[in-house]
Amino acid sequence: MKRCLFYILILVTLSLPCGILYAQGHKPGVSTSPSVAAPDFPAMPGPGKKVFIGNNYYFVYGFDKKPKLGTVILKVEIYTKDGKKDTSMEVKADSGMPSMRGAHDTGDRPFKLSKKGDYLLPLDIVMPGDWEIRVTFSKDGKVVFRGSYQFDV
Repeated sequence: MKRCLFYILILVTLSLPCGILYAQGHKPGVSTSPSVAAPDFPAMPGPGKKVFIGNNYYFVYGFDKKPKLGTVILKVEIYTKDGKKDTSMEVKADSGMPSMRGAHDTGDRPFKLSKKGDYLLPLDIVMPGDWEIRVTFSKDGKVVFRGSYQFDV
């Protein structure tokens, strides 16, 4: 009898929060906060081509080798409009497989600045298929550019 009462007490205690949420109109799995739109990452021209960041900067990006299984290095060089190398920005990138969103995504990772003033980021290509890199450039804490590049391995 005591054991039965104990189990009933546990059941009531565990179901109480669900009952309160139901009474307040909350539906499990549905957010009640206002939705925030995901940032847009427009397609960039291929590696080796100039990509303009507003009127004052441009960058060129590429890989240390043709992307294939394993690790490849993504290299970004930023220049002022008059062609001088610039290292005043923060650059981050996210990589993953668009067809398997979330399965292999790296999340935003910062590039490392080399002694030559190049921004470098190792990318791990873990399986064949379609891949995407999404880069974000920030200056003085404000995002100044977002872009994406898709490729197949």
